[in-house]
Amino acid sequence: MSWSERALSYVKKLSTVINHNHYLPFIIDGNKCGLIHRQYVQHFREKPELFDVSDESVQFSRASSKDCRSDTFNCFLVNLRDEETVSVLKGWRNETYSVFKDGFRSEILFDIERAAVGIIGCKSYGVHMNGYVHKDGQLMMWVGKRAPNKAKYPGCYDNIVAGGISTGYGVWDTLLKEAEEEASIPAEIMSAAKPVGAISYTIVNDYGTSPEVEFVYDLELPLDFVPKNADGEVAGFELMTVDQLKEVVVTDKFKTNCAGVVIDFLIRHGLVEPDGAPEYVEILNLLHTSHPF
Repeated sequence: MSWSERALSYVKKLSTVINHNHYLPFIIDGNKCGLIHRQYVQHFREKPELFDVSDESVQFSRASSKDCRSDTFNCFLVNLRDEETVSVLKGWRNETYSVFKDGFRSEILFDIERAAVGIIGCKSYGVHMNGYVHKDGQLMMWVGKRAPNKAKYPGCYDNIVAGGISTGYGVWDTLLKEAEEEASIPAEIMSAAKPVGAISYTIVNDYGTSPEVEFVYDLELPLDFVPKNADGEVAGFELMTVDQLKEVVVTDKFKTNCAGVVIDFLIRHGLVEPDGAPEYVEILNLLHTSHPF
């Protein structure tokens, strides 16, 4: 199997086709802001004082303000967590994501515990950065390796910097925070980071249903800079050649969405030739798919 065939097969993991028969829309004030898999619907049905559940939708209509919705929904989730009936809540983060009305930076409908995002299938947003150098005439990339105690994808390769955009943070704020925590990259070096686009996808796995957007930055690092983790979430870093990177990025050794960011980088930097990759356009399309709502 050629590299581009392997890359296409891997990128397809980021483009799950949603069977809407298995989901109910999650509605707030007439706004469709999520998809709840039927395996979770019963938990909402058991709380009629909070949710209106029909054969067509789950409506969260018992709270009228963002803060009230956030507090009410958090209490609902805490109870689910403490009952230990929903396995994804074992990864509780004490960190919230904002659920937006019309896309990123629009009106916030409520804030939700990060571990529960996959339960309601709402859109979430993150920022990832490719850190690379030119050494001895060749491009090389720094990649992190996730700590073995991470709740998701333990021990897998990751981008040098990556993180979800939590409540109250913007894209650049998140990138600076994650760069310092994950790789000890100082602000003066980070000032050279360039926004280069985004990837979008919907992934369905053991953690739930996740329509996601990852904003992407590139940073050419000084040759003498060596990343060091500061928050305990990264086991270490490796500097890889393009050949090494291409070999590992299409395997399960790499966190799935981070692999998408790296494949996007390889294409943008001309390290994948269209003439040698019949799957080139399909790979590009799958890195920029529309969400199911």
